[in-house]
Amino acid sequence: MRETLYTIGEVSKLANISIKALRYYDKINLFKPSYVDPGTNYRYYKDSQLYRLDLIKSLKYIGTPLEEMKKAQELKTDELFTFLTEQEKIVREKVDYLLEIEQNIANVKKRMQRQKDYPVLGEVFILEEEEMRIIQVEADGISQKEFLNAFYSKLKHTIESIDGFLNNGEGAIFSYQPYVQAEEIRYMKLFMPVLTAKQELSLPQNVEISSIPSGKYVCIAFIYSPESYFKSLQKLISHTEDHHFTVISDIYEVFSPSHYSPNQSEEYIVEMKIQVSK
Repeated sequence: MRETLYTIGEVSKLANISIKALRYYDKINLFKPSYVDPGTNYRYYKDSQLYRLDLIKSLKYIGTPLEEMKKAQELKTDELFTFLTEQEKIVREKVDYLLEIEQNIANVKKRMQRQKDYPVLGEVFILEEEEMRIIQVEADGISQKEFLNAFYSKLKHTIESIDGFLNNGEGAIFSYQPYVQAEEIRYMKLFMPVLTAKQELSLPQNVEISSIPSGKYVCIAFIYSPESYFKSLQKLISHTEDHHFTVISDIYEVFSPSHYSPNQSEEYIVEMKIQVSK
């Protein structure tokens, strides 16, 4: 049987693969031409070797690294079956990872939509809340005036390893009391919401998993300033007492940036909420 030779351009068209890729495969010894003209340095490929590109293109399609492709070329049918089973497992893990990212994005969008749906800022409203998983650390009684973003560094590192997303807001917990001035407020816990649904989480020392329970909450949201902060807290507590709600939680607050532009002044939206019995 006469062997037909093809130029690299002809192989590119026949196999639907770029000339650049064929040259690279030659360079790394993945798919080499059968003959190279010493005078012109033109590459020529035998018709009988073209089928090997089928395996290379298939493995590329499923994301197999080039070095693994080289190994796969040397495998017999039973060995290739085992190899593909391993590749299938890797792909499944990638799919599960992407599905988790998709769910995290959906959760972030849900929380952003909640922020967009706030009633009039500075006014008290009632919400039925779903349970929110959080990770938290002791706040050591810092005051609102002592509050720094750097206090969340440990929680952010943990969230980054768990969720990837950091756009979850930063929260604090302090006791429900008839405060007379802002200086009396002392944070008990600092927290950040957890997006992932994983039940088993690897947490560093002094970081614990907890939750803000589902139920009925009296809430207020406002643009942060030292003046609006305490004024809004007083309004929230007064509304709760005026309506004779039975308070069954501490006060939860979450700071979220209203934008990320370096060309605008920093602005935070704060939400405070208290769980009450129905």
